[in-house]
Amino acid sequence: MKANFDVTPHLEDLWRYGRVLTHNDADADDLVQEALSRALSLAGGYDASRPLLPWLITIVRNTFLTGITRANAEKRRLAAYAVLSDPLLLPSQEHSVELSNVRKALAALPTEHAEVLHLVGVLGFTYSDAAEVLGVPTGTVMSRLSRARDALRVNMDHSSDRALSHLRVVGGRRDGTR
Repeated sequence: MKANFDVTPHLEDLWRYGRVLTHNDADADDLVQEALSRALSLAGGYDASRPLLPWLITIVRNTFLTGITRANAEKRRLAAYAVLSDPLLLPSQEHSVELSNVRKALAALPTEHAEVLHLVGVLGFTYSDAAEVLGVPTGTVMSRLSRARDALRVNMDHSSDRALSHLRVVGGRRDGTR
């Protein structure tokens, strides 16, 4: 193993990317653990002249793709759980509502949109770095990112409309007068 093959500074980024792919904390833990195991076994083939994070992200993504059938079953399980848990977890503050709406809007995105948003928007990857990780042309990354942002806006609008439909005026009239 090469001396500069230290994954420690990248663990949080790898876990967050795993979370984007799996939509579940425990599955993200399992995915990153399996990916790091693969990375260690492939460490001899790592080119130390290149950045480590994109190489590790690629391994996480490839590990996820090999288990896509398991991930689809997990998505169905999580969707069923979300239906049951929503009435139980009513947010008590505005930022909690907003975070919940963002979570739901992101969860509604296709994986290809969620992962490009995560790579570019959260991890700060350039379009070309994201394209390399995803194995697609840079133009495809730009197109997916644009569609992902549009879909997120639409999902947020629908989420906000649903949240407002549950609110009622207390101590006044609907037109705001007393």
